[in-house]
Amino acid sequence: MTPEDRLLLLCARQEFTPEHQAAAAAICAGGGIRWDRLLATAERHGVLPIAGSNLQRCGAALPAAVAGRLELAIFENAAVKERDADRLAAGLAALREVELEALLLKGTALDLLVYDAPWVAVSKDVDLSLRPAGPGWEREKGGEKEVRRALYTHGVECDLDGHHDLTLNGLLPLDFGRIWREARPVTFRGQAAWVMSPEDLLVSLCVNACRKRFFRLKGLFDVAETLRRGGPFAAARLAAIAREGRSCGVVYAALAAARGTLGADLSDVSAELPPALGISRLRAGLLRLLVAAFRRFGSFAGRSGRLFGLALVAVSLRPADLVRFFVYGFTRRPKRLAIPPTPQAPARAQPAP
Repeated sequence: MTPEDRLLLLCARQEFTPEHQAAAAAICAGGGIRWDRLLATAERHGVLPIAGSNLQRCGAALPAAVAGRLELAIFENAAVKERDADRLAAGLAALREVELEALLLKGTALDLLVYDAPWVAVSKDVDLSLRPAGPGWEREKGGEKEVRRALYTHGVECDLDGHHDLTLNGLLPLDFGRIWREARPVTFRGQAAWVMSPEDLLVSLCVNACRKRFFRLKGLFDVAETLRRGGPFAAARLAAIAREGRSCGVVYAALAAARGTLGADLSDVSAELPPALGISRLRAGLLRLLVAAFRRFGSFAGRSGRLFGLALVAVSLRPADLVRFFVYGFTRRPKRLAIPPTPQAPARAQPAP
């Protein structure tokens, strides 16, 4: 791995220990850091704010332009997350008016449950799964379609009875009825919402890591931080959910990638995970070998990361699912709705120390 990659792997974490700080400072002191490449990679992988905060803490002598860009990234993301939180709160209220309940997914849930503060990682959109609030609900009653269209226009992806990201566009048979039954109620800025059980949340993040070809730092960061802060997890329950959703290889690959790159602690879930997931020793060993090969020969900045990620996808999915995954990816690119420009950072937004 390049020095830039090694530095990002040290800094893409919320628990930035003195040992991590010393190792990061040593890499910086060794020289040869291509700062433009590091900034571009961190930004593309969605971890520029947390990496910037940790680089500022490690005591390394950063070029003035780099230090300024890192600080700006924190304030920019704080402003974006504040805007998105306001929109989400208003959206939850509007959904309640049309008798829909919302399950917070991915980064939206992590903002509440795992991140020290919402600004630490970049989320491109807000993801919700919706269900009727009562048995007598009717689809077109009360302007449900208009509310959902307005939310989509402002970057809130809200699907009824599921979510396309977590099923890989219908590929995986996730049981959202059961997920809702085991969900936990939360309050988001005074508005009622729901979050998944710890095991369902972890599985959903593993699926999302697969969707991003595994070696995207934001996805690995989410899995590693959820393992550290989102538990406790029941390994048997995690395996049962993965088997139910036909995502055993995906879950194992994501956990192996998070451990192999960011040092994620799998002690709560890994003791008997391969046999519990029904994964053969050969397949589990191949997944770990690919992660180790990426760690040695790959890079987050170049084409090699994408190639290793595709190889991990190929081994993690069942053959029939693999064909559908790539056919969909190459033939049905989703259309992105325009999102209004980011407002100026509010004066009150302050990064964590």
